Amino acid sequence: MNSPFNINTLNSTGGIGVLGSKQATYGDNQFLQLLTEQLRNQTPFEPVDSESFNTQMASYSNMEEQKELNANLLKLLDYQGVLARSQGLSQGSALLGKEVQFADDEGNTGSDTVQSVFVAESGDVQLRLASGAEIDLRQVLGIAQPSAQ
Repeated sequence: MNSPFNINTLNSTGGIGVLGSKQATYGDNQFLQLLTEQLRNQTPFEPVDSESFNTQMASYSNMEEQKELNANLLKLLDYQGVLARSQGLSQGSALLGKEVQFADDEGNTGSDTVQSVFVAESGDVQLRLASGAEIDLRQVLGIAQPSAQ
């Protein structure tokens, strides 16, 4: 019989039926090692209190779920960053060939034609101007059609 509570099924899954949805290995966690040692060293005269054991297993389960949640949140933040950069590139591409008025880091204003749009190492969307200068998309104050020369 292949019941989900069969001890052979639990042993062959590496803890999947007991500890969660992912395979748990013995070396993954010090808490799991400590719990295993506690069970291994119990005596028939002083068995591990089942309430205490259940509390420890619940704590372990909560900790694993929290780790998985944190990993998923980090993936979500990374995806959000990709979307933000993509949106910035899309907005910046609308400025290609346009003349932009901008304020530099010192507060001085200027204008120049946008030649290209790129994402800097910092993750900010930058505009490369005809003069060779690079400004942050946030520094743009105004947009105009390029002046005929």
